[in-house]
Amino acid sequence: MCGITGWYGPSDKKLLQEMTSLLDHRGPDGEGFFVDKKVSLGHKRLSIIDLKTGQQPIYNDDRSAVIVFNGEIYNYKEIRKELQSKHSCSFKTKSDTEVILRAYEQYGPDCVQKFNGMFAFAIWDAKKDLLFLARDRVGVKPLYYYHNKHRFMFASEIKAFLADKNIPRRINPQAVAEYLTFQNIMDEKTFFEGVKMLLPGHYILVQDGEVSITQYWDASYLKKNMENVNAYYNKFKEVFSDSITRHMISDVPLGSYLSGGFDSGSVATIAAEKISLKNKGKKIETFTGKFLEGGVYDESACSRAVAAKAGAIMHEVTITPQDFLAHIEKIIYHLDEPKVGIPAISQYMVSKLVSEHVTVVLTGHAGDELFAGYPVYKASYFKDMVRKNPLAALKFFSFFKWSEIPRVAYFLLFPLFDQEVKQGLFIMFNKKQREKLLSSSFYERVENKNTISVLKQYHRKDISATDKIQYLYLKTYLPSLLVVEDKMGMAHSIEARTPFCDNEMVDFANSIPLKFKLHDHELKHIVKRSMKSSLPGILYQQPKKGFPTPFSLWIRKDLKKYVYSVLLDERTKKRGIFNQKYVKKLLDRHCHSRKDGLQDLVNAARIWSLLNVELWCRLFIDGEYEKLVTDKLKKVQGPERA
Repeated sequence: MCGITGWYGPSDKKLLQEMTSLLDHRGPDGEGFFVDKKVSLGHKRLSIIDLKTGQQPIYNDDRSAVIVFNGEIYNYKEIRKELQSKHSCSFKTKSDTEVILRAYEQYGPDCVQKFNGMFAFAIWDAKKDLLFLARDRVGVKPLYYYHNKHRFMFASEIKAFLADKNIPRRINPQAVAEYLTFQNIMDEKTFFEGVKMLLPGHYILVQDGEVSITQYWDASYLKKNMENVNAYYNKFKEVFSDSITRHMISDVPLGSYLSGGFDSGSVATIAAEKISLKNKGKKIETFTGKFLEGGVYDESACSRAVAAKAGAIMHEVTITPQDFLAHIEKIIYHLDEPKVGIPAISQYMVSKLVSEHVTVVLTGHAGDELFAGYPVYKASYFKDMVRKNPLAALKFFSFFKWSEIPRVAYFLLFPLFDQEVKQGLFIMFNKKQREKLLSSSFYERVENKNTISVLKQYHRKDISATDKIQYLYLKTYLPSLLVVEDKMGMAHSIEARTPFCDNEMVDFANSIPLKFKLHDHELKHIVKRSMKSSLPGILYQQPKKGFPTPFSLWIRKDLKKYVYSVLLDERTKKRGIFNQKYVKKLLDRHCHSRKDGLQDLVNAARIWSLLNVELWCRLFIDGEYEKLVTDKLKKVQGPERA
């Protein structure tokens, strides 16, 4: 919806506007500023709700409290009614932003417990000398902070901090090592030394210069244990429908992604029904990407079938290696730092297509994490079965589909040889490989070489073994996917919404025993069976794909020269992060392969990650990002004093 910036510390009007201007893409519809002796706040607006009176910052009655906000509160109308009836609150606007501020006035920081939505906001309470920042439960909206002796700074994206020349541009070796382990960063650290991300379900209080962080929400896994699986089907349809209704509140055009899978297909189908009923046959607009390579890389038959059955308007974009070359720097710039995998290319290009038609788009993210869509969930459940009854091992070939076995085997067998895999996450470069990949000088700078130890904070003793793997993915993998979704959408000034991340949906999903999520030995069984009458049969005949990108093929052909030139040139060598002999061996092995098997896809992901690290360094450490933002900084003018 928007971008927010600011700090607790001495005012600097020009710096505030420079920081905020670097987030122009998050809010092209307006901007606003607040400056006093202790706090500065900036806001870029993407108008979604209350187009006329929702401009931020928004103040309370005596202007002693002020808010800047990014996101949507889907139950804001209900909270507004409660505040009016219980506390006689009056409202000047129709926006959810003002509801947050009024709720804070009545409940203090505990107000976050009332919000069902995606959010990152900052409230300055001058009477209490308190800056209050919060992020939503599962991390749909990002929020970063940086603290030095002069200021406590925050922003929706890290790039806003680059306006402050006093913040050092130094790479964080621990973050690099962690990213090369998991293709992800597992806690608050970022690639920028000193810059941290506020974790989902947390808030920050800055008072009298002192900073404290509190976790206000954590997932519950108390089981409902309904009488049979049919009861879960009915409850899913009820909760899912309600969630989509909430996520469709908008005063601007709304559409839906349609990747060809069950999650986006389910969201688009229900949304299409609601739009048609509300607007007398109006059709929802849906968006997908495809590749010329076809085969396993083409899900367009599935997405077209869903669109046809739902009566939706279908928009497609064909994504090519030339698109990669034209946009890879912008993709990395908008991501702020390397995050998860190759699908960022697809998300960027499809988001660009979306921006040509609508401002708000629904997504299917979190369906896999919450409803057991990954083979690792079956592996975990099978191991639990065998622990309880060793004879259950005899059921292996009836429990798993042949298409699942290669990935399941990784989580069942690899832990016997590699301790890092025991955690249940894919390890991109294990410890021995990292020692060979990283130069000796850079590897020495990695403070904790046992990168897997970062996962200790996600070990819970109060939940079952099968719930632990779901919790791990909810806390680590899902937030990164959501950040990529947010930033690829915001790069094109569109807002992506995730109905599966609705509070009620998350709580319901976590209450379902895994045996029901995997009923009939089927991944994501609840979603698939609940939606069977609404979705086309072709979806049930296809193996899980996950919107694959033919990057593995591109490396061997159209991108070969580019990849070699970036990863093996003198500039990369002088940077001294990678052992170039190891990198060359990896590239040669991949390019000499004549197939595209599982190991080739793994190597492609490794090459993508190395490319991301080096290009990130060129953009943010070497300063090449400046060529992308020159026009923004030229427009800077002094902000108005509040």
